[in-house]
Amino acid sequence: MPTTESIQLVLEALILLLLLYLAFLKSYFQEKGKNVATKEDIEEITSLVETVKSQLQFSLQTKLSLRAEEHQTLIDYFSKYSAWLSAITNCSAIGITKDNPSRAAEIRSQLDMLHQDFDLAAGKMELFVENEDIQSQHGPLAIETLKFQAHAQQMTFDIEGVVLEANHMLLNTPLDQQAGRYSELLGKQKEIYKKFKEEQLQTYKALLPVAQKQRRAISKHIKAMANG
Repeated sequence: MPTTESIQLVLEALILLLLLYLAFLKSYFQEKGKNVATKEDIEEITSLVETVKSQLQFSLQTKLSLRAEEHQTLIDYFSKYSAWLSAITNCSAIGITKDNPSRAAEIRSQLDMLHQDFDLAAGKMELFVENEDIQSQHGPLAIETLKFQAHAQQMTFDIEGVVLEANHMLLNTPLDQQAGRYSELLGKQKEIYKKFKEEQLQTYKALLPVAQKQRRAISKHIKAMANG
């Protein structure tokens, strides 16, 4: 039975017991013909019932609120991670040209921002989620993904270097020599990117099992929360 339903049943049972107790007192005092259970006594017992009911309802709402926060924290954690991983995986040299060399820095900045978003989500996860598997696997996941990111960012530095070299060449090389030199630089750029994609695949293969392990742990925890 889900935890929330169990709490609700306990709450209802306690309230019922108090009401039965109240009814018993009324009956008892009436049968004995005693004028002990005054109106003030009954009001005090009724007030006690309402107080206990209010406290139990507050406790239930607090537990439900924390559970909802824990659930959302896990969703946010893995969503932020997925966004970061996707950006690294799809990182390319497109847009880094002699007319726009600053695009390389923009790509690096974007990856750093996504990493920062994930770090913030991870901090919240560590606060709300008590799960040894998830906690212990966070470190290896972050480390392997940072390696993956470093590889992508290095590619942008290398491509940026070629682009800046091309711009320098266009400013300082005689016009009749520019075509040949520019062709060489384009070839160099293609080789850098080709090597990057080949190495990226190997890096991703090392990262994938770690990411899948964490995903399974989170999925298992969320299902356990739903089942109480």
